[in-house]
Amino acid sequence: MNISLEHLELIPKLLNEIKSLKLTQAMSSEKRWLNTRELSDYIGYSLDAINKMVKDDIFIDGIHYYKPSKKLLFDKEQVDNWIVGIKDDKQKQRVNIAVENILAGMK
Repeated sequence: MNISLEHLELIPKLLNEIKSLKLTQAMSSEKRWLNTRELSDYIGYSLDAINKMVKDDIFIDGIHYYKPSKKLLFDKEQVDNWIVGIKDDKQKQRVNIAVENILAGMK
């Protein structure tokens, strides 16, 4: 089998495409629990930034993540709420009502 140098140079690009497809497939299954690397890919923050947010209690143990073993597992739903600024169920309910009212007004 004869492989040209041009084809060998494509290997890193192909590897990145495969990783991207695997991530897309994993996210499309709507996993609720994400490890640190999956969370990094999901929200676009570096691993170091996420670990710093855990250390600085921006992500709170028992709310945003759990540590059942040595690995951190992040609750995707709670991280989504953190991103949009929802802190509790009452606030989430108020946001949902506001969105429903806006959508009803558009009909």
